[in-house]
Amino acid sequence: MTSACPLLPKGTAAYRGGVRAHGLVSAVPTAEPADHICWVYADDAHFDAAVRQFLAGGLARGERLLCVGERVIDSVRAEGSPVDGVESLIADGRLEMLTVAEAYAATGRFAPETQRAFYDAATRRAVDDGYRGLRVVADVTPLAEDDASRSHLATWEHVADEFVAHGPGMSALCAYRGDLPADALADAASAHPLVHAAPGVPAFRLFFDQGCLILAGSVDSFDADRLQRLLSASPVEGSLATLDLTFLTFIDGAGCGALARWARDLGARSITLELRGAPHLVRRMWSILSLDTLAPVTFSGVPA
Repeated sequence: MTSACPLLPKGTAAYRGGVRAHGLVSAVPTAEPADHICWVYADDAHFDAAVRQFLAGGLARGERLLCVGERVIDSVRAEGSPVDGVESLIADGRLEMLTVAEAYAATGRFAPETQRAFYDAATRRAVDDGYRGLRVVADVTPLAEDDASRSHLATWEHVADEFVAHGPGMSALCAYRGDLPADALADAASAHPLVHAAPGVPAFRLFFDQGCLILAGSVDSFDADRLQRLLSASPVEGSLATLDLTFLTFIDGAGCGALARWARDLGARSITLELRGAPHLVRRMWSILSLDTLAPVTFSGVPA
């Protein structure tokens, strides 16, 4: 992981121009490379509209479409489908459809490393076949409902975001039904740069951009464990990990403790943690709480 992540003005929501879009959205944004959206839907009409916009954007960009999940397949095949010419799209290879079992259980077990390999192979096939990439719509609700898979789901979404940001060309809309448990929705949404959900879900977002991690939003004692789990799952490589805090609006001692424990774990692997654009509050708490004795870090950038 490199440290080539640019600083941007605090308060910026979804943005374009050399960096990924991020923020809370009310509608599916115009299709761009490396989109990764958590879409929490309330009803069928809401779901179908999001599917229509996301897949239409992929067709316009010349991407292969992959629909995952029975709910997505039913939406695409239904009368008045959000996608026109389904059978011809399938016949010429522009559209593929898989059930959740086919996409996830077919790899032997639901695990982040096997899913990454699955989507990597599918994306590379699309590129080799002449498409600009692979655009995936997946209704992940069944995985969030299952106790066995739910514990791995947030980790998978985080690993998937790294792949979307730095892989060969996949974009994804991950759909979750809105009546799922609040913790399950917050876990999943926290690992996406773009989120459509009820107000306050999630409190923070941890996502990848240009070789570094970005932490946006707020972290308090109620969210510190969730942040700790996602940080621990981060696929960090090399001798330096960079976490950009430019978009962090609030963090308390528990949140800083989560950062320090991650820094300690990285140090055990001979990886230095750089905290870029850390607010004055973070730098002060690091000193007051003597967190540097637990995990030395490097502060860089202009503090907010």
